[in-house]
Amino acid sequence: MLFHSTFLSLASVALLSASTVSAESAANVEASSGGLERRSAMTKVVTTCKNRGEFAMTFDDGPYGWGSGIAKLFTKYNSHATFFVNGNNYDCIYDEADDLIKRYKAGHTIASHTWGHTDVTKLTDAQLNKQLDLVETALKKILGIKPKLFRPPYGAINERAAKLIESRGYTIVTWDFDSNDSDGHTTGPQSVKLYNKLANSYPKPHIALNHEVYKSTGETVVPQVVPMLLKKGYKLVTVDACLGINPYQAVGKASKRDKTWTCRGTPGPGKAQ
Repeated sequence: MLFHSTFLSLASVALLSASTVSAESAANVEASSGGLERRSAMTKVVTTCKNRGEFAMTFDDGPYGWGSGIAKLFTKYNSHATFFVNGNNYDCIYDEADDLIKRYKAGHTIASHTWGHTDVTKLTDAQLNKQLDLVETALKKILGIKPKLFRPPYGAINERAAKLIESRGYTIVTWDFDSNDSDGHTTGPQSVKLYNKLANSYPKPHIALNHEVYKSTGETVVPQVVPMLLKKGYKLVTVDACLGINPYQAVGKASKRDKTWTCRGTPGPGKAQ
């Protein structure tokens, strides 16, 4: 079990920031230290998969846009992806319910990314709990599930927020590779080149950050990268599969659509309340 490279203790990056730990910083710590050390802090942030030859492609900020096509492409290649969804970001999650159900039934993992894509380090405990509650409520209604995986927007996390999130049964996940599809400068072909370079590290495991809300990701990056990684020898799996944990804290029966399936009156994108 490669826990030394899979789990990042927040204490191990405390020197980088007094309050916030970014995924980029985490990756730099790993690179500079030659491997992550175990620390006394109980809270851990997952940055990569455990097993050699496994690759978890993850997609944030949906459900919206190109997520449906991305999910279908993974299914075509007998592979699976992880979708870290918001409730009220690019679109209202209830308006994308049918698509979300199809992804779930196809075996892709649906995970939490806060309700309104809000920086959790800037929220009070009450505000953070509300962000988590709203996503949990929506996913219980739509899919009948309670998510296990959580990714903080921007990869920003601090000890206080992490402990609260962990106390609710979540495994916190960031990444060890960023496709840069959200930086506003990197084109689809450039992201593909980054993936091609990363593939040379096979069989080293990875968790890759992407965003389903960008056309270049859905129409250029994923169609080229998925077959390339498979040809290289990687197995494309969900984050929970590559960690050997359950994808959900609870699985039950979904609800029928009613008037409560709405985002009205809830925090908007980037809003705390």
